[in-house]
Amino acid sequence: MIMAIEVVIFQIRPTVARADFLQAVEETTTLLKTQEGFLSRTVSQAESGEWLDILYWESIDAAKAAITVFQTDQAGKRFSDYLDGEHFQVFYTDVVSESTERA
Repeated sequence: MIMAIEVVIFQIRPTVARADFLQAVEETTTLLKTQEGFLSRTVSQAESGEWLDILYWESIDAAKAAITVFQTDQAGKRFSDYLDGEHFQVFYTDVVSESTERA
């Protein structure tokens, strides 16, 4: 069962090509898959142009522990360099309810 969700809302720099950014997403997903407590990741783009990176973890501690690896790995650094630092928010949430089936 998912215990925590990390939600990152951001914009990429206007000079970054979408294809380059999506390649960075793939590279960092590979990195994240090696991290203790990682469950899954969904990256999407809103109509407004903002991006949503939703990561599912076993715990908030696991999510926060991965930050150091992400910041020191070459793929993580490249991904971070593509982000517009002025339009960046991150939230860590504990799951309080979950439903996976239709009524």
